[in-house]
Amino acid sequence: MNGIRLRHLVFTGPSIEPAELGFDEGLNIIYGASNTGKSFASKAILFMLGVSKSLPKIEEIADYDSVWLGLTLPDNRDVTLYRATQGGHFKLYKGLLKKLGVKEGLVLRQQHDSKRTDTVSHFLLNSIGVAGKTVVRDGNCKKDTLSIYFLSPYLVVSEQDIIAEKSPVFTSGSPSQRTFEQNLFKFLLTGVDDAAAVTVPKPSERKVAKAAKIELVEELTAQIDAELGENPPDKRESEEQLGQLERSARDLASRLKEAQEKLDALVGERRKTVERRRELLERAGELDLTIERFFKLQAVYSSDLQRLQSIEEGGFVLVAMTDMDCPVCGAPPDAQKHNHAAEEVAMAHRAAAAEARKIEREQRELTQTVASLEAEAVGLRRTVDLEKNEIDRLDGEIEKARPHETSLRESYEVYVSKRSEIVDVLDLYKRRSNLSTRKAEINAEPTRRSKGDAPPVGPDSTTLFQFGETVKSVLTEWRFPDADKVQFDAEAMDITVAGKLRAANGKGVRAILHAAFNVAIVVFCIENNLPYPGFLVLDTPLLTYREPMTSRYGELSDDEKILKKTDLAEHFYKHLASLKDKVQFIVIENSDPPTAIRDVARIETFSGLEGNGRFGLLPRHM
Repeated sequence: MNGIRLRHLVFTGPSIEPAELGFDEGLNIIYGASNTGKSFASKAILFMLGVSKSLPKIEEIADYDSVWLGLTLPDNRDVTLYRATQGGHFKLYKGLLKKLGVKEGLVLRQQHDSKRTDTVSHFLLNSIGVAGKTVVRDGNCKKDTLSIYFLSPYLVVSEQDIIAEKSPVFTSGSPSQRTFEQNLFKFLLTGVDDAAAVTVPKPSERKVAKAAKIELVEELTAQIDAELGENPPDKRESEEQLGQLERSARDLASRLKEAQEKLDALVGERRKTVERRRELLERAGELDLTIERFFKLQAVYSSDLQRLQSIEEGGFVLVAMTDMDCPVCGAPPDAQKHNHAAEEVAMAHRAAAAEARKIEREQRELTQTVASLEAEAVGLRRTVDLEKNEIDRLDGEIEKARPHETSLRESYEVYVSKRSEIVDVLDLYKRRSNLSTRKAEINAEPTRRSKGDAPPVGPDSTTLFQFGETVKSVLTEWRFPDADKVQFDAEAMDITVAGKLRAANGKGVRAILHAAFNVAIVVFCIENNLPYPGFLVLDTPLLTYREPMTSRYGELSDDEKILKKTDLAEHFYKHLASLKDKVQFIVIENSDPPTAIRDVARIETFSGLEGNGRFGLLPRHM
């Protein structure tokens, strides 16, 4: 489906029957007597689209507190907009509702805000694919975001606007709005908005901005003058002084670098020497501990050797006494009754002798090891002493090198400080010169816009010609007299017939030509596959067919009399009905629709008479 379709407009209240006005897919006609609520219906639609903040104050609305507008969106979803008759924000419900139910509605704000998406304006524009589009407002390319309010004159055409002498493009009637209205018209005919346009300030804004820039430059210049002081150093003298300073300190940095590298090398070498001496001292300590332990082992060997020697000597005596008389009883060996285990004593004697020889060998080896370790310890202590002497030598070298490095460093710091002072002064002079140049550039900037700066306004001539052809084809379908002589005037932004502007005709002719303009926009969008709202409300487009005696618009003008004699009304309705699959029309009229179109339209009659059908949009209070 193309665009949005209106499904119903319902008024509800706590103690009154709902007042409903339904709409079909294609052509809908609401006609009847004056003061029955026909125009109120179009205003209520605007109210429910968020275009207006309040409903007209009429007596019949007092009993109603809520309004429901059912819609079918382009994606075939049915939704309902709810709003209190007193105004305020909306609620959006899924489905076609006519009274409050259990469903929770989504709150939509009434006021359009380009930075928000929770507004009824954004919801409707997003549904037809034009949310966030921008339109240039003035010659400086200041832009406004499209809202449902801006688009409303192309959705609902009121009775006052349809007969107005002003161009249908210039909907506000304000000259200050003409650039915006022409660019909005261009957007409708092209589908291309002004997002790419570059905004430029107005001449008055340029003057203010220029004065502000100059004031800022002067303020910055004054700050620099304050930093330079009352008696600032001469710029040329400062430059010469900087040159001399650079020449005198040309090799200072390299000499300082060499001194730092030498000092760092000495410190590094001392650190390595200290580390080596520490490792040697640790090794010497380990050797001393090992030698001490070996001395204790030597003492153990000596003790064991003495014990074994005693066993060896005792065994020798016992073995020697085996063939002698008993020293106790004097009995000869062959008369002795006791077994003194001579063989065992001999074996113990031999074992003790062997173990003693082994310990003697180990003792000799231990003595050699101790001697070797003691020699190594002596060598380590000699090396430790040498390393200590080297550390002392390096300390002396460092002490000699440090004052030279310190002196060079202090000289370099003085140079850097002095150079920084001179550079800061020269930088201030440079900034002051740049500000002076910038001030001259600002003074040279034009504040008036040149002729070539003004962007084109409205549709181009080709698009306007094509649109004029669409208007001509619409009026031809309606059998409008002299339709072949219809054009769209690019200067007046209005329809001409045989060179005669729409504004020069009577009210009825102006109304039908205004209606042709709005219908032609819809047809043009359909033919060129452009986005369009999908519905159009026309209030009293067939004013020519009024009865002068009962109409507030009085007698017919000559051109209206000619038009009234034609069958334009019938062809007008038939053409609108033929577009049923593309767009929904709601036509509000005072005159009866032709009999021939009753089968192709939904017709709602407001009789204005109690007891004779429907009185009006809302029942009259008794």
